[in-house]
Amino acid sequence: MVKRKTRNFLLLIVCIFWGAQSTALVFGAENKLPEEIEFRRHFHCYHCNVNWSALEDLKNNPILNACLTGATYSELQQLVPENLSIRLRKLQNGNLVNKTDNLYHLAFPAIVGEKRGKLQQLVEQTASELLPASHQTIQQMLPHLSQRQEMLYHVLWSIVMDGVAWITVEDELGKQLNKDNVSIRGISWVMYPNHPYGCGTNTYSNLQTGNVKITWSITTALTPSAPWVLHETLTKYDVQLKQSLTTGQPIKNQQARQDLSQYGLVDDKGQLTAYIIDSNSQAAQIFYQLGLEFGRNAMKHLDFQKVADLLGVTPQQALVISYHELCYEILKQLTEKGFLQVPEILLNPEAKTTQTRLLVSIILLDKSNSLK
Repeated sequence: MVKRKTRNFLLLIVCIFWGAQSTALVFGAENKLPEEIEFRRHFHCYHCNVNWSALEDLKNNPILNACLTGATYSELQQLVPENLSIRLRKLQNGNLVNKTDNLYHLAFPAIVGEKRGKLQQLVEQTASELLPASHQTIQQMLPHLSQRQEMLYHVLWSIVMDGVAWITVEDELGKQLNKDNVSIRGISWVMYPNHPYGCGTNTYSNLQTGNVKITWSITTALTPSAPWVLHETLTKYDVQLKQSLTTGQPIKNQQARQDLSQYGLVDDKGQLTAYIIDSNSQAAQIFYQLGLEFGRNAMKHLDFQKVADLLGVTPQQALVISYHELCYEILKQLTEKGFLQVPEILLNPEAKTTQTRLLVSIILLDKSNSLK
């Protein structure tokens, strides 16, 4: 998923807060186009390149909503009388809007109305078929969490489902399409309404410490920005973190202790409490194999060609969109069955910020690592 920068620490807490929405309410709406979508809340992408500032500018929202069904320049001018040409240029250059035969359209698929309802029905059925295997995945993971069972949700989502599994998913897509090189990057879409269990992962590999994975939620505005705040802090104290990991000694720098402790990544004595995975460990290899297996199972059950026909998109787009929704639905069903517990910080806006550590892992890498 995407990475966007923000300077506001409080945004981290807002963004990873999981809106407590009722599934019945979210998916019980009529199968018709919504009157208005706040696009920045419902836009998704997989390694895409868009103009985020244009997307987040609420003054562009009327333009994007009109482009759902197509609009002429004069029609858009009635909605946005000032600086329309400048705004359209930014939206077009930012891969958000296209112009065809005097009509402006969205430059990405919109999964709304009847399409949204049918997609949800499909992923609910597929998730139910995969539920026993998904439960078994959890059971196989638990013994390897090294007394850190509270990290189950993060590891299941960010390492297994949204991490390693993509290796198999992309490979299987190429096989089914009879193509050697199939790229599923650069895909974006809008989903309305969002799945209430929707989430994402940002991975940062520019640290001496190791790869850092951060889970975030998509049910509130600007969520992909949130990991940047934590990433900046980790980058700032990368030397201290590396030293502590290497020696096992607490971090001595008082400012580093203070800044990292607000996320729960160090205790009051400066000792690291962050969840660390050695890529050479048995646990890492188990998580890797479980990720490959999850991806294979998902591709056996997920009919992405059917999804492509349903949504009117390419097979690559269909796979990325439906795989995410399938995973969200699996998380939902696992939680409802009592097999999985969502961290409180994703449910309760008053949860302590120190619980952020439940959404973070640091992976110690070498040249042969597989947990990217």
